Parts: sequence; C-alpha cells; structure tokens
Amino acid sequence: MIEYVLEDNILTKKDPNDRYARVVNVRSFSEEEIAEEIADSNVGISKAEALAMAETRARIILKRIAHGESANLRLLNVHFGIPGVFKEGEYPSEVTVRITPSKELAAAAGKNSLKRVEPTVTLKVDYVEDVVSGTTNEFITNGGNVKIFGHNLKIVEKTLTPQPPEGGQLPEGKLSEPVCRVEFISLEDPGASYIVPPVNLVINNPSELLIVAPRMMPDEPVQLKITTQYSGHSKSFLKAPRSVIFEKTFTVKE
Repeated sequence: MIEYVLEDNILTKKDPNDRYARVVNVRSFSEEEIAEEIADSNVGISKAEALAMAETRARIILKRIAHGESANLRLLNVHFGIPGVFKEGEYPSEVTVRITPSKELAAAAGKNSLKRVEPTVTLKVDYVEDVVSGTTNEFITNGGNVKIFGHNLKIVEKTLTPQPPEGGQLPEGKLSEPVCRVEFISLEDPGASYIVPPVNLVINNPSELLIVAPRMMPDEPVQLKITTQYSGHSKSFLKAPRSVIFEKTFTVKE
C-alpha cells in the first residue's frame, strides 16, 4: 500500500486547483531486518552470518563498480553516464551512476495499491522571497512584493470582520482588523505589528502567498507572522485560528 497526499503544484501557479501527489509512506526496512527474516526462514543461516554475507556482497559490488564495471543484478542494474555538453577541446571531469530497476523489481512495485490520506503538515513557512531586492529570507522592501512559500498558508477566516452598529462606529483599535492575516512583528517593539490589509493579499493559495509589504521603519528587524483558519480543505475551517511565526529575522529596506 502506497499512501499519498495531494498538494498544490507551485510549478503551475496559474491554476490554484492544480495538484501533485506526494508519497508519504514512512515504512522502510533495513539490512538488519532482512538478516532477521533470513535467520527465521529455517535455511540454516544465522542473523550474524546473513549480515556478514550482505557486507561481503556489498564490498565486492562497490569494488567492481569503482573499477568501472557495470552491474546486472537481480533487482537492479547499475551503469554509468557522463553529464554535460562539450565543445572541441573540452573534456568531461565527472561521471554519474544510473540505477535502473529490473523487470522483477518493477513488477513488485507495481503490485502496490494507492491510498489517499490527509496531510499531517501543519501551518508552516518554508521560505520568503523579497521580489524587489531579489533576496530570500533576508530583507523586506517597504511597499514591495513579497512571496511566501510553505504549507497550509491560505488566509481564511470563519467569522466575518465585526460590523459597526447601525448609525455608529467601531471603537478604534483592532476590532476592524481581521484576526486571520499576514503581519510583521517588530523585534524592537514586540507589542507592535505591521498588518497586511486584505487588499494587499494578491495571491492566496495554500502553498504560496503574494503580498504587498506594509510601510515599516527602515532598518527595523521584523519577523513574519501568519494566522489563518485554513484546514487543508476548501470547504471547512479550523475551530480556532492558528498562527506561525517564521524563525528568520528580516531587515526592512526602503
């Protein structure tokens, strides 16, 4: 059984519904586990003997490959390639190893069935690109475009922004601001933050946000904070907003 999750395909950004399948199987086996199975199979070989045979076999294979020999083994074939394109007078300096599964190995893999599972990755920022300066995880340019990449980043909020009472106004403060948002926290004044208004959220996908940076104090160190109720499903919300603060520190550029 091969388990997989469907995630946004950042290579086809024009279609926010485009997905790719990522295998999430965590099961694997080791040489020691194979040796244990050999010892339990009543073929007269102990676990220690099976491990010794596997080690000897590996040393022989590595020695012959190091001498330029290809390998035609039961489960896979090993051969060499030379990458690159060369002009007259130029010569290659490296070799790559190419591994091809045998028909038997390919047939065994093909016997697996597929099972879709839900992503276990929580809200996470992988990296941030400042478009104006062309840097990653370093600067934020005032009023410039900023790309944020990660998982489950989409800014959605279940409850609407509070509306003023009829004929009245909302009190000054954060009541008029959405709880779920992108903001930059000042490290010089941790109680202060620069909020990205919804109109400046240009791209709002689970794996990518594109924002217009708010006006901040030049040279000020800030950290990115994202709060959302996005659950990984387009038609459901988390019961309460969750937040993440990206561990990198950015310097504000004018």
